[in-house]
Amino acid sequence: MPTLTAIHRYPVKSTAGHPLTHARIEEEGLVHDRRFMVVKPDGTFITARTHPQLQRVRAQFDGRRLTLTHAIFPPFDVACDEFVDASLATRVWGDDFTARATHPSVDAWFSEMLGEPARLLWLGERSPRYREPLGVRVNFADGFPLLLISQASLDDLNRRTDGTHVMAQFRPNLVVDGVEAYAEDTWKRVRIGELTFRVDAPCARCAMVTVDPARGEKRRDKEPLKTLAGYRRGEAGKVYFGQNLVAENGGEIAVGDTLEILE
Repeated sequence: MPTLTAIHRYPVKSTAGHPLTHARIEEEGLVHDRRFMVVKPDGTFITARTHPQLQRVRAQFDGRRLTLTHAIFPPFDVACDEFVDASLATRVWGDDFTARATHPSVDAWFSEMLGEPARLLWLGERSPRYREPLGVRVNFADGFPLLLISQASLDDLNRRTDGTHVMAQFRPNLVVDGVEAYAEDTWKRVRIGELTFRVDAPCARCAMVTVDPARGEKRRDKEPLKTLAGYRRGEAGKVYFGQNLVAENGGEIAVGDTLEILE
């Protein structure tokens, strides 16, 4: 029986995931997922593609307070009502929009950690980023509200590679088990818990999957992207692994929920 076995939230884009046993999903994805994003002073986004050390940052956000921890740098905690009343133009790939500034002390924390000037932006209570092709508002994720991967797909990849890769390298929100490898590629609509989801598009992968999450460094052997390119290459030469979802309604999900394939 297909089953939801893990839920992961990433309060700050490109930082470490926060495992959950249950969560609420709304139009923009998991509640409190990717509500913050690190940018350069001019608003250009910074991700683990170019700054892999971001994955050593652990963030927790409950809608009121943001807490940051790191193995080397001191922990940081700030409340949303302390954020400054200012905004900054930014972009996530082809989407231009405005996000809210947070606090100079948060900017200083990330600047020290990254070794260059940086700022932290917040979407606020509701994302100003509306994606016309999807028909929904989206958080700071690359392009879709949610990402799903089956455990069997990762297991198959690991059988093809010399090393052992972990799900954290692929940064899914939802992990399912009890299906064959890449079964998710064939789904059009699924139900988990109270929600139904449109399986919108496969997820194109980049060098970010080569980052070792524990060390915050890219692997020199370029794995697992090198292996994936050998058998998961699709349109326009892109390499795919996992499926992007759009929720058709809001509701609760929990680890252990059954996944029903509707189409």
